[in-house]
Amino acid sequence: MKSGITVHCRVRNEEQFVSEAILSVLPLAERVLVYDTGSTDHTLQKIASIQNDKIEVICKPPSDPKGICAYRNEMIDRTDTEWYMIVDGDKVYPQSAVECIQREMLKLADKKDIHRIVLHRHHFVRSLNFVSKPDGIGRIYRTKAIKFNLFNPDDNRVGHETPYYFPDPALPPYRYSVTFPPEAYFFHFHHLRRSSQDNHLGKLRRWRKTPFPLSPFFGPWPEGIETGAAARSLNLFIAAQCAFLNIWSPIDRLIHKMPWVKKVRGSQLGDRAASA
Repeated sequence: MKSGITVHCRVRNEEQFVSEAILSVLPLAERVLVYDTGSTDHTLQKIASIQNDKIEVICKPPSDPKGICAYRNEMIDRTDTEWYMIVDGDKVYPQSAVECIQREMLKLADKKDIHRIVLHRHHFVRSLNFVSKPDGIGRIYRTKAIKFNLFNPDDNRVGHETPYYFPDPALPPYRYSVTFPPEAYFFHFHHLRRSSQDNHLGKLRRWRKTPFPLSPFFGPWPEGIETGAAARSLNLFIAAQCAFLNIWSPIDRLIHKMPWVKKVRGSQLGDRAASA
């Protein structure tokens, strides 16, 4: 097992941010393993345009949540470095965060009981001018220790992948985890439009509600992400719009909890997924 990090990038229709996502972590990576699971937009062309020998692309057919989780574990089996890092096509790391991760990884050289590294996630919501409250999530894992299960695999939505320590699956994550400083963070674009084919993915792309509360964001934006002079100058308007969204978001959630709305929405999502 070689030292270093293999970046795992599992994508489907991520043309908007995928090249920035991969470029942002190339300084960390010994290798970038990309699984494309059926993109119908320009995702593969965007990745090919990077032209870096570290990048290996493998095309897989579209699958259900169980199959997608199996792809994640297959990527782990293909990894020959000590660590792997999950960087899917909607996550971009600032250069300063990459440098912080590099420094912190050096401190773990002799800590063989650490298998999961928590990084800090900043969500863009609705536009590049709004963020929700940051949270922590495991993103870097020891290859010989951590695989993934699908939480609630009978759920007909997207499914939620959860890591487990396969030598002892009952061991709770906090026993083998460490959290890096807040400077080790990434921007998450999950709540934004990420492809010209977003609508074709149905519930695979649209199942998350707008998080609450939101805060206005005036930069700095991650390298390579264009925001435009107009977006940077309308600070007062952005703050006012953010206040409105914070009022509307809980109302919107309450509406979607009503049984008749859930029934109609579930039917619509099912129709979209069937046509994807």
